[in-house]
Amino acid sequence: MLENTTVSSLVDIDRLLCDRITSAGAPVGGLPRTLDTFKPLHLGLDPTIHMCHAACNGTHDNLADGAIGWVQDNKHDVYSIMALLWKSHGFFCRGTICYRVRNKEGVEYALKDCWVEESKKMHEPTVLRMFKGIPNVVELIDDWDVYYEGQPDCTARIRKENNQDQRDDTAFCNRLHRRLLLSPCGEPLSQFNSRKELITAFRQFVIAHRAMIERRVLHGDLSPNNFVIYEGTGYFIDLDHAAILPVDTTSTYSPGTGTLPYISIRILERIMKMTLLDTNTNLGDIDPGKDVAPANDVRRLIEHTPSDDLESLFYIFFEFVTKYGGPRGKLSPSWTRDSLPWASAYEALGKADLRGLLRTCCFAKLGAVMSGTFMVKMTSDYFAAFRPLVQQWQTLVCLANKPDETERIETTHEKVLEILTAFIDTYVEAAPTTNPSAGSASIDHPPIPEAGPSKPPLRRSTRNVKKSR
Repeated sequence: MLENTTVSSLVDIDRLLCDRITSAGAPVGGLPRTLDTFKPLHLGLDPTIHMCHAACNGTHDNLADGAIGWVQDNKHDVYSIMALLWKSHGFFCRGTICYRVRNKEGVEYALKDCWVEESKKMHEPTVLRMFKGIPNVVELIDDWDVYYEGQPDCTARIRKENNQDQRDDTAFCNRLHRRLLLSPCGEPLSQFNSRKELITAFRQFVIAHRAMIERRVLHGDLSPNNFVIYEGTGYFIDLDHAAILPVDTTSTYSPGTGTLPYISIRILERIMKMTLLDTNTNLGDIDPGKDVAPANDVRRLIEHTPSDDLESLFYIFFEFVTKYGGPRGKLSPSWTRDSLPWASAYEALGKADLRGLLRTCCFAKLGAVMSGTFMVKMTSDYFAAFRPLVQQWQTLVCLANKPDETERIETTHEKVLEILTAFIDTYVEAAPTTNPSAGSASIDHPPIPEAGPSKPPLRRSTRNVKKSR
């Protein structure tokens, strides 16, 4: 493969048409034999971004010290690339890459380089603009189309250049090459500096999530990758799957969305029932980025509520207090994948049928939640003081998943904030037993934000769907 090269890995699986290569340290002819038929001009280098290699030494005198490359926006402003933060894994993926970049004034941002469905081109920028002013959501500074040879870069253009535009291909989805400039540029949530900082961040997430609902957006796909921490404050990121709600509603309908280890039990149960409608459904039929049912097939639509998101947030919290045995990503000595009973089911993705996967994941999660002792025992010694909080939040999840659906009590922002606030108000951070490393030195944290007064609840979605009760 190319040396000293960062390659976005979006691929048209049917014809193996890759996206633009950001920079090259070796000839394009060095690609594997399966790609030898590509014309180098058509495969092309992206002229708006460059990742440095050995031959670049001393040639970029306008970049910040320590830069590993540069990227240019459509106004010809150049940003120094300081680090690669995250990229999609695997050869067959959507090609998203996130960088830490710095402008000429020395201000740092996060840059999201992504390929989005044509119909959803402005979805994430629109959502981020709707959230402007919410303290714990990253701010959209700028967004733009990436141009190639004077035209917006997209997969349809690449296919056309390789004589694939005339095929009758109803499955093809055109994706546009986009970049979003975001602030602040934080670290993964696992890089928390103290227990107090982490639990304060979770309280901030609940407050921000409530503010999102008030601005008619439901996230719907919470996972640890949706959060960062910056100077002691937690932030939501990655809102490309968030749903814009109808006026005066708080829920949405879909065939089921979410990241499997963090999906609520109720939605897992509904997805299992949905798969029974089609005896031929298997994992290969499911594209997590697309609806799997016609919009008018009400049997295949599942209501997603704020309570489901709050339950997902609990599973993220539980993973953190189980997995970590110290600040800055230090793992607990007791941590194994068995600490999360539903993790093995998720890791079996592709090896089992969809129903078996969902059933194992759902029942393992339900058994852990309904157990009076399991989650408390799994909490690491580092988070021993959090065990009463784990039990209290677990109780809220239990109430939302009672066997008798008519007796279920939805989890609300106010209920979660009540237990988090009470815990934080009395929690005293224990002194570290060893000297912290330079990377985990304590910093001044901002004051814990007030939850604010409660507002009258909004109605759920008014969609005419018969719900099981």
